[in-house]
Amino acid sequence: MEWISHTTTGFFLGQLLVKEKDRPRRAGWWWAAASVSPDWLEWGTRWFGDIHRGVTHSLYVWPVLALGWAWAARRWGRNATGEVAGPMKMWAVFFVVVGSHLLLDVFMAYRWYLLWPFSEENWAWGIMPLFDVYIFAGWLALWLLYRKMRLSSATTAKLGLAIFLAMFVARGAGKVRATRLAMENPATAVIADIRTRPTYYTPWLWLVRDGRGDADWTVVNVVTGDVLEGYTRGHGFPPIPGRELVKLPAR
Repeated sequence: MEWISHTTTGFFLGQLLVKEKDRPRRAGWWWAAASVSPDWLEWGTRWFGDIHRGVTHSLYVWPVLALGWAWAARRWGRNATGEVAGPMKMWAVFFVVVGSHLLLDVFMAYRWYLLWPFSEENWAWGIMPLFDVYIFAGWLALWLLYRKMRLSSATTAKLGLAIFLAMFVARGAGKVRATRLAMENPATAVIADIRTRPTYYTPWLWLVRDGRGDADWTVVNVVTGDVLEGYTRGHGFPPIPGRELVKLPAR
């Protein structure tokens, strides 16, 4: 996913897993930087033939990357009391933080390669879009609430992760429904290899097409069950008026 989701999720996880007295100095920057580091490192590995979400996102680099961050945080991030969490604790935290990047990528429709270049096996669940405006709006509101009510970091982290989880459940339910509707609707039932993809701004609208070729996407309303005609894909940004959420007569 894009870096806002990666860094924010990594930040929430780090703040939740490490008590304040055991965090490295400027802990939030450590969590955020580690969470997006697979993409940063990819800029260098591509010079050696790496592919997008290849070596730097692989299962064998994941624990090594977490180890490097744990060592760096303990080496250069010692706080005033010197009570930074132990090496195993820090490795486990960074393992989760870096792992959140890989998991978020799996949620998208793009491919995540597990053991590249030793294997071309890959995962792509196609549940979340590259950027989810509802999650971002929820996190922005949470930040304002945090500043206004002076919430604790642990409470803020729990609420932030809950916002993401709620949207993930909504998107997951939409994917299941979109696939079922495509199988049942005469307009799309002829598709042999059904592929679904979420739209960015409208969780109730999903894109459906035959995965065997480059056919255009069909827009399906998972609330009403309608197949919408006259929309173009346009990178997942179909011009959707709010009236399409429910069955409303045309003006």
